[in-house]
Amino acid sequence: MCTTGFLRPGPDDYLLFKNKDFGRASFDDRIVLEEKVFGVEGIVTWAGDDPDADVFSGFSVGANSSGLLVCDSNVRTLPDHANYDDLVEIALREGSDVASAVDAVQRAVAARPYLWGNLLMIDGESQVAVEVRSRRTAVLPLSRATARANHHTELGIHPRNDDTVTTEDRMASAQKRLDRAASIDDVLVLLSSHDQGDTGVCNHALYTTVYSYVLHHTAGRTTLLVKRGRPCEAGPRISLALPLGRDWSRAAVDDFKAGYPSGRLRVVR
Repeated sequence: MCTTGFLRPGPDDYLLFKNKDFGRASFDDRIVLEEKVFGVEGIVTWAGDDPDADVFSGFSVGANSSGLLVCDSNVRTLPDHANYDDLVEIALREGSDVASAVDAVQRAVAARPYLWGNLLMIDGESQVAVEVRSRRTAVLPLSRATARANHHTELGIHPRNDDTVTTEDRMASAQKRLDRAASIDDVLVLLSSHDQGDTGVCNHALYTTVYSYVLHHTAGRTTLLVKRGRPCEAGPRISLALPLGRDWSRAAVDDFKAGYPSGRLRVVR
């Protein structure tokens, strides 16, 4: 379970955010870091409680050197379906902007069924939500700051979605806060919010928020703000420059690895 969204604070200034909610109290991220792409690895077994049984694939949130930012959230897990996190990776590897990323995702979904999910994509000019349901996609062009959670708004809510209890309230509270947000500080407050108590955007019940992320692109560069654990609790939110494109160097990669908050960080390159 996750809450996601985006905001444009100003010209050439946009951000994508995600609270990652899991079926366990803590988690250690793995990341992919290459010259043209960064991604936090996705995981099919997000509801499991045994780290040794974790199955990783794709990206749950990431960015590329063209300034494209993409993330996802779960809607429904089904057998014999590919992981929707794979679609985030496809979007970032094959897309140079929102339009080409959407095309890549639609080609992939037409070729095989995917777990149901919500994707958000944003670049310097446009932004969309993409709802994925097995072999179907619905592409929703967006004109304002938008939040998503764990249900489909265009394809409809299914009674067997993985979360039918908290998702609508979380999305509503996140959207209400986004409607009056003007800065990255407002987004950080949103990520820590509990408008529905323990099942707020910062989740303490049913599932637990184990990481929160903000990808912020401005002046041609992308920065990651990441916090391990619940965002409402004490502890540092780490700001890390993404060493993508012209900023790629061995020293920059080492700095990123040294700063990333994970107890067993594995960098795949």
